[in-house]
Amino acid sequence: MFTKLSDQDIINLKNGELGHNIGKLIEIRDSFGKNNLFVDIGVEGGKSSRILLDNAIENNNHVCGIDPIKDPGISDILQNPNYIFLQKDSVASGKDWKYKKPNIVFIDSIHVKPQVLSELKYWWDITNIGGWLVFHDTEWGMKKEKDYYIHKSGHCCAGKRPGNTGLGYDFYAGKGWETPEYAIFDFFKIKELNIENDIIKSIHMPDSLGMTFIQKKKEYNYKSIINEKNWEIIESDRQSILKSFM
Repeated sequence: MFTKLSDQDIINLKNGELGHNIGKLIEIRDSFGKNNLFVDIGVEGGKSSRILLDNAIENNNHVCGIDPIKDPGISDILQNPNYIFLQKDSVASGKDWKYKKPNIVFIDSIHVKPQVLSELKYWWDITNIGGWLVFHDTEWGMKKEKDYYIHKSGHCCAGKRPGNTGLGYDFYAGKGWETPEYAIFDFFKIKELNIENDIIKSIHMPDSLGMTFIQKKKEYNYKSIINEKNWEIIESDRQSILKSFM
């Protein structure tokens, strides 16, 4: 049963695709102390779930992992009594959410704009004021010629740009899709990832595929800025993408 990260576990995580960005995630997790709920969207392999679940029993913290994959390879994590796994679409989970509000929502699902926008539509409202939405894969280098990510030597795609194209973006349903940071730009109506205003504080760490930390400072109805017709188009695009995984 997994209960605590060892020093070697942390080294391994830092040497992986999450990189040294996990230091900020651990710092945020520890800042909340005890009696929290954290949510991990996109569980496969359990790396982010392990970070959020570290010392959870001792601190009475609980982690909810959400992934439509039947076997995400987390058998030792599932033995931890403070871990709940929902084999479910992350957008449907947000729409039907009936549990307490989380202080951290880690989003690392399908790396395309329509998916992340749809997740934000629900998970922004669910997150506690003062809580954080954390996004992995926000620095692939799409549309950039000089500054782009190349997979590390230990990765199966070493030497290539990320995405199922190896070109810095994913290609599904006959189309190349914008990456998660473009969902963040559109939803929060911002033009850069390091920014603070009355509603959010955003911190962007570009290394290791990029990780963006957005703190919710107060409630705001962002989803109403996107009109219903556009939400229908976004959901239609998302469903087209999901069919690629069926």
